[in-house]
Amino acid sequence: MGEPHEIHLPSPSFWPIVLAFGLALIAIGVVSTLYVSLVGVVVMLVAIAGWTLENRAADQEVQRG
Repeated sequence: MGEPHEIHLPSPSFWPIVLAFGLALIAIGVVSTLYVSLVGVVVMLVAIAGWTLENRAADQEVQRG
């Protein structure tokens, strides 16, 4: 019936945990002060950028073979 397909799983990453921490800081900042929310936004943006760049680097390695 054809060749078996190879399953590709992404490598483990800590960025989702950092992103969740940033979102938690934003939520805590809504209750407490604006400064905590701003720190949360910065953490969130760094996590999104890091996760995106990590995935792009992994995709390039897969394409190189």
